[in-house]
Amino acid sequence: MSDRERGFFDEEQERMSAKERAGFVRRILRETVPYAYEKAPAARKKLDDAGVSPDDVKDIEDLAKIPLTRKADLKTLQKAEPPFGGLAAVSPRGMRRIYVSPGPTFDPEGREETHWRWEKAFVAAGFRPGDIVQNTFMYHFTPAGLMFEEGLIRIGCTVVPAGVGNTEMQVQVLRDLGVSGYVGTPSFLMTLLEKAKEMGVVPGDGLRLQVALVTAEMLPESLRKRFREEFGIQVRQAYGTADVGSIGYECFEAKGMHINDEIVVELLDPSTGKPVAPGEIGEVVVTLPSTTYPLIRFATGDLTVYTNEPCPCGRTSNRLLRLVGRVDQVTKVKGMFVHPEQVSQLEKKLPELAAVQLVITRTGHEDHMTIRALLAAGALPSDALREKIGETAREVTRLRGEVVFVQESEMAEKEKKILDTRKWD
Repeated sequence: MSDRERGFFDEEQERMSAKERAGFVRRILRETVPYAYEKAPAARKKLDDAGVSPDDVKDIEDLAKIPLTRKADLKTLQKAEPPFGGLAAVSPRGMRRIYVSPGPTFDPEGREETHWRWEKAFVAAGFRPGDIVQNTFMYHFTPAGLMFEEGLIRIGCTVVPAGVGNTEMQVQVLRDLGVSGYVGTPSFLMTLLEKAKEMGVVPGDGLRLQVALVTAEMLPESLRKRFREEFGIQVRQAYGTADVGSIGYECFEAKGMHINDEIVVELLDPSTGKPVAPGEIGEVVVTLPSTTYPLIRFATGDLTVYTNEPCPCGRTSNRLLRLVGRVDQVTKVKGMFVHPEQVSQLEKKLPELAAVQLVITRTGHEDHMTIRALLAAGALPSDALREKIGETAREVTRLRGEVVFVQESEMAEKEKKILDTRKWD
């Protein structure tokens, strides 16, 4: 067994007994709920409206007394009480950074030693001190680039802040710096590897990649197998959000994503709000201990299935076996969330449009977005209008898509602003 196949960032915490873990969760709740009540106006209002005192929340079962705060409602909350909807416990001047997501919505980063908590994920995935890691997540407005960079630096890695695109230059950097680790989406990793082959950069001759942590897209097992067998790269996946940071991550066993020990996660039936059993589909709801952004019962909108079976790696947290979709129509494409409201924005920006539907497909291991455009009365299709729609869609969603003019009869499931037809093996 190589060094990359084992290791813990905080072995004592990651291997807590069931009794120790239950006590740890109680401690988080008894500290976080009163703190949020005192410092975050939205948390105080939520508890007061529900008739709940912070002292009433002593264990995870007590959280059921408190209503959910939904990720889908953040824009409305922030508009009503800018800039963070009353959820932040410190003023903007007390934060390290503020990020902007489409909408816009704002995500704070605090001045804690680690705000996003990705260190365990990197160690579990095989990253080690001294690795040179190419971080291909965006550094512009969104938190992903700096979020992962923070964790890498804390475990002793050297980071190349590559960002997105520029594939040829990225391959040159992989070769010239002897890069051993990759962070980004799985599809972009394959894009880089295909470009590397074109340039003659292959394992044993310029390509030294050994480990990768991928997220923001599904990782089909067929693609993971190809990374391993064709390129010799150990690829593990993780799951998190811009609001919460790290939620789950795979270990060497790759048998589900361990729930991060430092947060409290409930998995709730989206129709009843009751906890689900192992193997049942539930929505990920997080209570986040943070001096900056202490979220109480934050409903991510992500649906998953979990197991409480022991993992051979020795970590004792429950594992998320797979993400199965969203409670709403929000869809992740090429690592970016696309909201139905953004489609509505596109329709409002262009009077030539009667309706728009985004169709998400997948060819090989790459996402594609088709923009079905139903023209308003009097508007005529043209290359100029197609280009205008495409550019406006890119401004709104930050994604490129192929524009197709359609008749109303061609708008399949037209009640859906976003139609996701991808299949995952």
